Order: sequence, then structure tokens, then C-alpha cells
Amino acid sequence: MCIGSPAVVLSVDHEKMTAIVDYGDGIPREVLIGISEERVKPGSIVIIHAGVIVSEMNEEEVLEQLEFFKTTLGEEASSGFTKIYEYLLKESKKITGEKK
Repeated sequence: MCIGSPAVVLSVDHEKMTAIVDYGDGIPREVLIGISEERVKPGSIVIIHAGVIVSEMNEEEVLEQLEFFKTTLGEEASSGFTKIYEYLLKESKKITGEKK
């Protein structure tokens, strides 16, 4: 089983097939694009494994993850996970210009 980390895409370099992402801690990091590059754009929420973007998540999937953590771990125990996903959603909307 592989474990991936969620992140929001800040910028994309299509020539180098890389992206700058934020894992939810405010620190930009460079990763490789391992999926169809048309799917990766600033504001995309993606899953990264071993420094490679392996999938993209839509808002509905992010909200499902939030609900999963809350129901499985309980509100208090899941707070760290939920804060990350909430941050990624907020940043994604800020980057894409979507209303909250």
C-alpha cells in the first residue's frame, strides 16, 4: 500500500514537467508531474507520493476525506488532518479566484 500526501498546486512548469506545491504548511516545494499534465494547474488539489503527483482531487473528494477523518477519528483526533484539507481548499479557491 502506498501513502500519498495532499497538496495544492501553486505553479506549473510544463517544460520541466514539474510543479510547485504547498502541502498545507505554507512551504513551497517542487514535485514531478506524474499524471496527464493538462489536469495539473494552479489551484489543483493533488495527491503526491515520493515526490510525484499521482492523482488529482476535486472539491467533493476533499470534502469526503474531511468527513471520513471526522467520523473515523472523531472531531478532536482528526483536527490535524481536517485543518490541512481545509487549508488546501481555501488556498485552492484563493488561487483559482472561486468564491468561498
